[in-house]
Amino acid sequence: MSKQFLWVTNTEENRHFYSNSAAKSNLSLRFASAIDHRTKINICKFVRYLRKEFFFPIRCNVYFCNQEKFDSSKGGFCYGIFYSNEESGGRIYPQIYIPSKMNLYSVFHSLSHELSHYFQWYFSDDKNKSNRSLEIQASKYATIILEDYCNYVCKVSENECKNCI
Repeated sequence: MSKQFLWVTNTEENRHFYSNSAAKSNLSLRFASAIDHRTKINICKFVRYLRKEFFFPIRCNVYFCNQEKFDSSKGGFCYGIFYSNEESGGRIYPQIYIPSKMNLYSVFHSLSHELSHYFQWYFSDDKNKSNRSLEIQASKYATIILEDYCNYVCKVSENECKNCI
């Protein structure tokens, strides 16, 4: 896959270039106690893949909640939330919340989508685009990441991977 887009690939050059972005980097995972062990293992497997392929210059705390979806502040429902450190009440690091009571493919897609918002924020791309274009871009990148992960894990097409994950 050509990873020529917003996400920072995990190369020695990029790790060196972005290493001074924050005191801590990478993804930090937190799971609600009610989430079953098998789901946690599969999520960790996907996150290992993400860490292998991409570099996260500023630590991002990712919380997996024992829910199917979240109530959106704009009405309706959402399947993931990203808060930059500016939006999270003075916390140092950005945060992502993902409901884990979905099929794994949807959990992985939501995480990839919210991580795209993380990179949009990191590169200040979120200030230059409309909410709609940010959402379209995040969905596009999430799909690309999932296609690559499906090829990485089980060497099948994305449609077949939805059944395999």
